[in-house]
Amino acid sequence: MQPGYFIQAQLIKFILAVYRLAGLRAGSYLGSLLGRGLGKIAREGSLASDNIAQAMPHLSAAERKVILAKFWEQLGRLVGEFPHMPKIAREAETRVLIEGEEHVKAALPDGGAGIFVSGHFSNWEASMLGVRQVVGRAGVLYRHANNPYMDAWIIRQRSSFMPLQIPKGSKGARVMLDEIKKGTSMVLLVDQKLSAGDPITFMGRETKAPSAAVKTARRFDLPIIPTVVRRRHDGPDKSHFVQHFFPAIYVEKTDNLKADTDKAMRQVYDAIEDWIETSPEEWLWAHNRWKE
Repeated sequence: MQPGYFIQAQLIKFILAVYRLAGLRAGSYLGSLLGRGLGKIAREGSLASDNIAQAMPHLSAAERKVILAKFWEQLGRLVGEFPHMPKIAREAETRVLIEGEEHVKAALPDGGAGIFVSGHFSNWEASMLGVRQVVGRAGVLYRHANNPYMDAWIIRQRSSFMPLQIPKGSKGARVMLDEIKKGTSMVLLVDQKLSAGDPITFMGRETKAPSAAVKTARRFDLPIIPTVVRRRHDGPDKSHFVQHFFPAIYVEKTDNLKADTDKAMRQVYDAIEDWIETSPEEWLWAHNRWKE
């Protein structure tokens, strides 16, 4: 393993330990300060700025600059809150306000599995909390961290609020399918680029998107339920959220798999685009989403 990964992991763990000792409210605030600083020096700063400019050309330069600054503050808060996710999970009934639960009940009137799709908005680690509140048992599909020294640590940290973590890949796919057959719902973040994904227009630019959620829903006749976590501005502190659930998307099942997949994917990405337009500072712009 690369020595650089080890050094990076120790630095990250030290920072997170400081945030843990500071407490949730202070940790979130200190994270926001870190985010502001990183936004000025990190190479991802120019990437995020360029993504906002190309995805939202109708905004003025000043408006985009405000979004960029708020984005980095928001991303820093996510980091500052990560060591406190067990606490947020324990207090989920008061920290995560649920809106749109009726859409989940309409899609799953007799229980059973559903496919919940979301994206990297606000504190996306909290996405599982609202889903578990409304359906009970649920699993999440995740990608291994690039840093192997952080990977196992992150999985352990998440275990208190994400008890069923399924790694992406062929082995994970088998586990996911077995769980779905048992009636377990799944949560997937589908807004990042996948080189082997299906072509789609996203925020006016051509890219590729992961379609496993749609294809799985089609195969098992499951509803796709869009959901997004937002940071509340009326809570006792910044670490209070609202999780919105939206009307289910049903994948048609004709003899044309591609057409069925493309149609449902368009509906999913229409929802994600609407979430971005509504609150652009809460989306993860510092990601090479549209790379060739």
